[in-house]
Amino acid sequence: MENSQNRERRLSNTIKPAEMGLEEWQVALRRQQAQRERFAISEINPQFCPGEYQVRNPRSRSQYKVIYRGAYSPWNYCSCPDFRTSGLGTCKHVEAVKLWLQAVNKEVHNEEPDYSSVYVDYRGGRNIRLRTCEAHRKELATLAHEYFDQASVLRPEAYATFDTFIEKARSIDPSLRCYPDALELVISQRERLQRAALAENVYADTTLDALLTKKLYPYQKEGVRFAFKAGKAIIADEMGLGKTVQAICCAEIYLREKMVEGVLIVCPNSLKYQWKSEIERFTGRKDVLIVEGYASRRLELYKASVPYKIVSFQSLANDIKSLNRLSTDMLIMDEVQRLKNWNTQLAWAVRRIDAHYSVLLSGTPLENNLDELSSIVQLADPYCLSPLYRFRYDHIVTDPESGKAIGYKNLNDIRDKLKDTLIRRTKQSVQLQLPKRTDQFLLIPMTSQQASRHEELRTSVARLVSKWSRTHNLSEEERHRLLLMLGQMRMLADSTFIINQDMEDRYDVKVGEAMNILSNALDGGTAKIVVFSEWERMLRLLAMELDAQGIRHEFLHGNVPSQKRSELIQRFTNDEGCRIFLSTDAGSTGLNLQVASIVINLDLPWNPAILEQRVGRIYRIGQEMPIQVMNLVSKGSIEESMIDRLRFKRSMFEGALDGGDDTIFLSEDRFKGFMESLSDLTNLSPTLTEGEEVLSPEMPSDGQPLTPPVEAMGETVTTFLTSLREILQSPEKTKQLAEAITQILSPSSDL
Repeated sequence: MENSQNRERRLSNTIKPAEMGLEEWQVALRRQQAQRERFAISEINPQFCPGEYQVRNPRSRSQYKVIYRGAYSPWNYCSCPDFRTSGLGTCKHVEAVKLWLQAVNKEVHNEEPDYSSVYVDYRGGRNIRLRTCEAHRKELATLAHEYFDQASVLRPEAYATFDTFIEKARSIDPSLRCYPDALELVISQRERLQRAALAENVYADTTLDALLTKKLYPYQKEGVRFAFKAGKAIIADEMGLGKTVQAICCAEIYLREKMVEGVLIVCPNSLKYQWKSEIERFTGRKDVLIVEGYASRRLELYKASVPYKIVSFQSLANDIKSLNRLSTDMLIMDEVQRLKNWNTQLAWAVRRIDAHYSVLLSGTPLENNLDELSSIVQLADPYCLSPLYRFRYDHIVTDPESGKAIGYKNLNDIRDKLKDTLIRRTKQSVQLQLPKRTDQFLLIPMTSQQASRHEELRTSVARLVSKWSRTHNLSEEERHRLLLMLGQMRMLADSTFIINQDMEDRYDVKVGEAMNILSNALDGGTAKIVVFSEWERMLRLLAMELDAQGIRHEFLHGNVPSQKRSELIQRFTNDEGCRIFLSTDAGSTGLNLQVASIVINLDLPWNPAILEQRVGRIYRIGQEMPIQVMNLVSKGSIEESMIDRLRFKRSMFEGALDGGDDTIFLSEDRFKGFMESLSDLTNLSPTLTEGEEVLSPEMPSDGQPLTPPVEAMGETVTTFLTSLREILQSPEKTKQLAEAITQILSPSSDL
């Protein structure tokens, strides 16, 4: 009776019974699971394959092959992942077969097989072993002495000559079996040795430099070689150290060596176009495909024969439901920390990607607990930190009553286990290699609602520009409307909320992407961040998200009294718990925010001088930390068209005033236009520099200027009215402005 009660007791998945050993508890859990699940079990072929069974789960539609030759038999096997990684020699499917045989009163085929075999022993790790049958035991033992140790485990140095052993062994025993998982393990180890030789002997610094259009820093080259040698690796560098370019360079090695034909990149939806832009910029390739559109269209695009395909996490999760599995030669997965919860639909979908090689990127592989790290590492190497129950037992201190984690132990052992799978560098560790300042434009897609409203305005602007091109004349009302619409296009590139202030009709992507960047920066290091936007309402949205997550920050805008500004700056500067400073362009002058090392521009100003004023609050004389400038640009918007113009203006100022490049290079198709308009652009720049703030004030959806309190507008109102009057009263200035608009809205601008 007591034994019956013990069998019926429900075991906890998190709290080990005191009377049970660790492995005993885990075996019992799998037996308990086998009792709960309704598996469909059948013999494969009792006559020719005795002891082999098929186990199918009707609920998940998964199916596995089980070999069962008795309790604790070393010849038991299951094709499921848990059998391979648990090290227990059993799983719920093996236990289910055991229970099924008892229930139907079938005989267990426990005799030793009458054939020799090379197999993988998953108990206590992965070892390739040789089992010899009675008929050829003596001859095979003599041959095996050269390749296997006394425990019949293949020696590490014998992987290179394993094919020779198989050939000789089969000449002795033609029926010898070499199971697929054993062959896969041998091949993977041999390929790893070959990749290591390539990395060390072929892909030295100069060779890596030739792969891309930019030179890598030494630590980046180290990361590329590490990932290439590993085959499946995690690059977990701190944000801003160039994980993207390392992954691209690693992919280029595989493509150059013809080890892969295609690379699949899985990333957040907001980063699809950024990845496309980076690949094109660093490799010079133009055949980079984004898998998007309707579901049927995406399923066709997966079949395209191109070196790079890019798909969002969400699209992938939806497509896997139709495809069941997806194969690719190489997988690059960005922001892999999003898969820290192993039981989500997204994590399930990613596990159904079959990739021969992979590079996983994460600036924050460990955010809250060690279970998250284990989940991420499993995607690269399911054996590295396995079995999971052993990992938890060795490294997590749990409350004996609740089973919740209350502490950690033996963390240095984790670092040793990860040394061949995960590489992480911080900015502090590679500071001497970093440039003093790096600038990055991040292309962010707009929502369909943003894009449609932006297109309506673009069409209206194009009509006015076309009219001016024909007649060289616009009425004052048309000139005024032109300026308002240009300003609204820039606002829509950020968020519809800036115009309508309606949270129910709010559409944007930048706020979410900014939160991702901030979260990575906060979790992955100690850097302080300054976020700029031209519009207070945009920063207000970001502040609301920060407040919702309990993230401390300071917020400077035009309505903050001057006497309180110093208090905000002091808290940001001196309080280690306050790492985010939000500021409109009211804070881009007269402030010293040198304690920060990351600048995020949520939008681009017309004038590069204003952009430099923002950065100049952080990038000052005496700044010892490398500065990272991240400019969020909405794909397909007026902002994207402004990038070249901003670069052009800045280069011109540097060449004339700062000893920069003597020549300004634009793309070939725009170089002729640049030469023809150089005189007009030179004459136009001072006027626009003075009056560009006409595009800054916030405009409501009805096209009428806002009327905030005069004291809140200050000098901006005066500048706005003065500049607007000068432009509207001067036909020559209107002509110059229209020519500039024509350049921004030209067909090559992708608008």
